[in-house]
Amino acid sequence: MKNPNDIRMLTAGGCVRAVRGAISLAIVTGLALGLIAGEVRAAATTPTLILTTAAPAVVGGARSVAFEGSFDFPNALEVGYQLEVVIVQGAHFVRYPVAGTAHVGDSAVLLAGHLDDLPTFDLEGAEAPDDVRIVTFVPDRLRVTLPATFTAGRATAVLFASVPHGAVVSNPIVFLLP
Repeated sequence: MKNPNDIRMLTAGGCVRAVRGAISLAIVTGLALGLIAGEVRAAATTPTLILTTAAPAVVGGARSVAFEGSFDFPNALEVGYQLEVVIVQGAHFVRYPVAGTAHVGDSAVLLAGHLDDLPTFDLEGAEAPDDVRIVTFVPDRLRVTLPATFTAGRATAVLFASVPHGAVVSNPIVFLLP
């Protein structure tokens, strides 16, 4: 003998209701298991930091550089990991934290040119003048103004992020300041 309730499975509307019921049950079960477990955490991800171009400029003696690339923009703003642009010329450096004041300084360690060692030494420096700052920060572009200690010649930039499971350094990009 047929069960009269099985007739609903023969219609399209009945199938949709059955699928919705199964999905609802799965969601409720997942939430219940999460509450039983006590705490559910998101998995950590490593940001993708890539510099693709650097376009330096001089206007009235003031130098700036516009960068393009992948800055992991949503996470830098929403998750709040410490993203910085670091530019080096010889022993001079300038650090531009996305959230904070730029810092300038000198370090003999930089003369070796190994920016992959960036996380291993301290680049605190002194607070930069107000005109040394991030001018633009959008998903794929970043423009900064440089300190007066940066003169015409070769410079190198990297993106640097401090994340809970370590540090991430982008590819270095070399450019010539006019």
